[in-house]
Amino acid sequence: MGLRILITGSRTWADRAMIRAALAEVWNPDSVLVSGACPNGADALCEACWAHWGGKIERHPADWDRYGRRAGFVRNEEIVKAGADVCLAFIRGNSAGASNTAKLAQEAGIETRIFRSAITT
Repeated sequence: MGLRILITGSRTWADRAMIRAALAEVWNPDSVLVSGACPNGADALCEACWAHWGGKIERHPADWDRYGRRAGFVRNEEIVKAGADVCLAFIRGNSAGASNTAKLAQEAGIETRIFRSAITT
């Protein structure tokens, strides 16, 4: 049986090679990628890679209309509560959202692997 792989990351993340390598370590065709569904940055890159490999994706987009500025943090809590076996956090600089999700995952007892990159394009 596959794992539930929670991914979180900076909207400005651009290091595709690091994402491919990190996802390859946990890849299993029966695993599910749990994503915050941000349309750019790490979430989008992870989803594209996982989908290319034929993997299943569970998307949890933020509800900006309902929650306004705190929508991202509400979504982060929801995806951690949805459960995961491992969290892959792709953090550039001091990304508040990705750092928050990684912290929540660690507090929930989810194995959390943090990746950092300076690549921007």
